[in-house]
Amino acid sequence: MRTLYIIRHGEVAFPDMRKRCIGRTDLPLSEEGRRHGEKLRAYFLEHPIEAVYTSPLQRAKETANILADGRIPCREKEGLTELYMGEWENLPLAEIKKELETEPVAGEKRSDGVKRFSACIEEIMGETAGDVAVVAHAGINCCFLSQFLDISLERSRALAQPYCGISRLAWGPDGRVQVEELGRQPMDSPDAEECEAIWDKYHTPDRVRAHCMAVSREAEALAEKLASKGYTIRRDILTAAALLHDVARQREDHPLEGAKAVIREGYPFLAPLILCHHDWERRLEADQIPGGRVPDFRFPLEAEILYLADKYIHGTDRVSLKERFEESAARCAGSEEAARNHARRYQEAKIIEDHIGGLVK
Repeated sequence: MRTLYIIRHGEVAFPDMRKRCIGRTDLPLSEEGRRHGEKLRAYFLEHPIEAVYTSPLQRAKETANILADGRIPCREKEGLTELYMGEWENLPLAEIKKELETEPVAGEKRSDGVKRFSACIEEIMGETAGDVAVVAHAGINCCFLSQFLDISLERSRALAQPYCGISRLAWGPDGRVQVEELGRQPMDSPDAEECEAIWDKYHTPDRVRAHCMAVSREAEALAEKLASKGYTIRRDILTAAALLHDVARQREDHPLEGAKAVIREGYPFLAPLILCHHDWERRLEADQIPGGRVPDFRFPLEAEILYLADKYIHGTDRVSLKERFEESAARCAGSEEAARNHARRYQEAKIIEDHIGGLVK
């Protein structure tokens, strides 16, 4: 079994700072895009590959060369270039009226693009024997990946493809292909600065950010107690999930919308923690995620810590479980179902509090 990594290039330097539809428009990486490339370089120091193949467009070539760092052969393939966007080419995204399934009339059709790209991938796999990385573009990557996921080619644009997102495919000797990871960042979690950028992108209000920071501090205090008893805690995962657990707080079903947001941003390991921070038993389902690739629930203890820390913080104030649930009970007074769910969540919280309390004794 071989591994094929399908990667999107780093962030682009748009001349007027306005995001544009750039299929074949040839623009370089921004400074942030080069930093993205450095993270890819670090990732592939730990995941050895035989070669890097790249689209001939600048943004992909620069990313591939940073990744390869002179250590790994880097080769261009014309077949890896982005879809030509026709009348949308180089227009600001805000000026393009389109739905998920819409295509430019004068552009390259997705069906033609995926044939071209797939043939190039077959050629690459045929001329190599080991694991390979391919640096290309969001649109054409989505077309290619849709063949192996539960999504149509027409809706493939919905797949997660953040800048420098890595999709890891298992490539069998019998020609079978399976997507093991989809659009993940080189690092498992964002740092504080990257979390702030995600808040900005999703317009998270200041009061919600303050709450998230307070929850993060409470989670860190709980993690410190557990670490003192010998438990291993992924602090990076916990801190990022705490900072982003309410990133979509202003939206309906904010736990699900927050989980989907971190998947889109390339941090799928955070999604299960964010989804269950409000309702412990809740889990992601395949039909909730474009492509049906549900992230593994790898960090259950970190999820418990986040769940409990969120219950201990009301606004930015530290409260007891009893105080927190007494305060929220009033909002459920008019609905028997809401009252039942509230009582269930209170019992879940007490069970988790007892569990973590027992671990730190």
